[in-house]
Amino acid sequence: MCAAIVFPLFSALSTAAGQVRDGSSGQIPLNQRVLIVYNTGNTDSVSVANYYASRRNIPIANLCPITPPSTTVLTWTEYLSSVKVPVQNCLRSVGPGNILYVVLTYQTPYIVKGASGALHYALDSYIGDIWDQYASKDFYPYPSHLQPYYEDAQSEGNLYQSFVSFADYRGQKGALLIYSVWRLDGASAPLAEGLVDKAIAAESSGLLGQACLDRRDGPISGVYDSDYGEGEWDLHQAATFARQVGFPVIEDSHPQEFGTLPAPDCPDAAMYSGWYSLDHYNDAFTWNTGAIGFHLDSSSAADPRGGKNWSANAIIKGITVTSGSVMEPYLQGLARPGGTFRDLYQGANLGDAFLRNTRWLKWMILYLGDPLYLPFPNGLPPLNPPPAQYSLGLSPRYIVNGATATGTVTLANPAPAGGTLVSLTSGNTVLIQVPASVTVLEGQRSATFIATAAATPLVIKDTYARITAAGVGQNSLTVSPWLGGLFITPGLIFSTAQATGLVVLNSNAPVGGTVVFLKADSVAVRVPAKVTVPQGKSQINFTIKSSSVSSTTRVTITASLNGAQASSTLTVRPGLQ
Repeated sequence: MCAAIVFPLFSALSTAAGQVRDGSSGQIPLNQRVLIVYNTGNTDSVSVANYYASRRNIPIANLCPITPPSTTVLTWTEYLSSVKVPVQNCLRSVGPGNILYVVLTYQTPYIVKGASGALHYALDSYIGDIWDQYASKDFYPYPSHLQPYYEDAQSEGNLYQSFVSFADYRGQKGALLIYSVWRLDGASAPLAEGLVDKAIAAESSGLLGQACLDRRDGPISGVYDSDYGEGEWDLHQAATFARQVGFPVIEDSHPQEFGTLPAPDCPDAAMYSGWYSLDHYNDAFTWNTGAIGFHLDSSSAADPRGGKNWSANAIIKGITVTSGSVMEPYLQGLARPGGTFRDLYQGANLGDAFLRNTRWLKWMILYLGDPLYLPFPNGLPPLNPPPAQYSLGLSPRYIVNGATATGTVTLANPAPAGGTLVSLTSGNTVLIQVPASVTVLEGQRSATFIATAAATPLVIKDTYARITAAGVGQNSLTVSPWLGGLFITPGLIFSTAQATGLVVLNSNAPVGGTVVFLKADSVAVRVPAKVTVPQGKSQINFTIKSSSVSSTTRVTITASLNGAQASSTLTVRPGLQ
């Protein structure tokens, strides 16, 4: 997994675009709101589709045939003709707004090459926005805004919203017509069908066992909720919520994964999340019927039917629900364990809980299992109904030098007569200033304040400050360098061909624009000495030209701004003779 990215969290879209509208009724039973997509050219795919429809009493009219030229990877043109258009036609036939969940069955393709050619993406994630209302083109280098059903929890700040079902979201005026897309897949058709059987069995008997959370960075008190620390805090909160509802919990903080000493194994697993070794599954689990688990790992679902990746092997070993990425998702692209588990404990089904806690669509993520699976039908106390809680929210949580963030202090109960004075402190007073206190007025539960990042010294890497509200809680605020990253596509070219570079800032350029300097460490390529990101923009493309080379040459290109640097590599091969 590449280093965790830092990006501005733009507001999610609030109004629908395009010609398709929802117009659905929240009163339709959920099993009638599932569209099953199967491969007519594969008898096992057809069999799994019919099996799922029978087990969940899904109407036959909701079965959608496709005939893809591959069961794994599709080109953009193949995706349009053999998946997107047929699935759109099926949706129109049953009513686009009547469907909430799309389930692809065994031996349907799971990767699509993007229209731009820059990246490969999860095909399922593209079907999630099949009407192009969230985004009309590929994201590169990563999505620029949140999908609208996502709940942007702040783990360290204990800031969570009460669960809202996907049906209720879609019933709102202006809601985008997106879908929660899942697949019944695995190394064989019986394994794919078993995902349904085990979900139904667990609904009948109850999901039992223990929760295992595999952190890696030691005591959570020493971890900031920033960059890779976001994963640590999500896992810690997942452990906290599991304890609250009565699960026995193993929360391990060794850098080794479960199954590698000194980390423990995880027997009788009901709930799991953790990290991290690339393209590897440690056989350290015994999965109970109905078990839900996913690994924070690049390419963790690179091939859901086999190989060394975590998701495929977890299914082989007996897990009921998992999720993973087909390529590099960045940490922020993966489902978030804290919020996912919390929503399940509040009574959500799998289709809702995972989508609600995944930031982006048209990206890298697969969900494997039955979205209708309801492990805790009535929710679990004390999270259903959710208790009033203390929290400290920051918006945004990543800023640059000279910028501000708004802090929100929330009490569990309304302030008494005279109000409640809450003292505030910054753990890095040189970089982040906050007022000495904020007052929650009588009868109110919350109050806001401003945290300000100093204009100097200029940071050259992410620098953290822990903001503390006495008696309420804490949260981490990150000051990022202005330079966000340098990306090159394609990463390999032949002599005399060209590539495209992309400079990304962590905030929009100020008046006059921002000049970024460039250099290459080889004469095999030529880059401009500098580029200017225009005022109000956060990105700029530039052209990379290559010379003739006699042998394969790997070139590092570096962008510099205010002392911060970002590098990327380009490989140049000799041209065909």
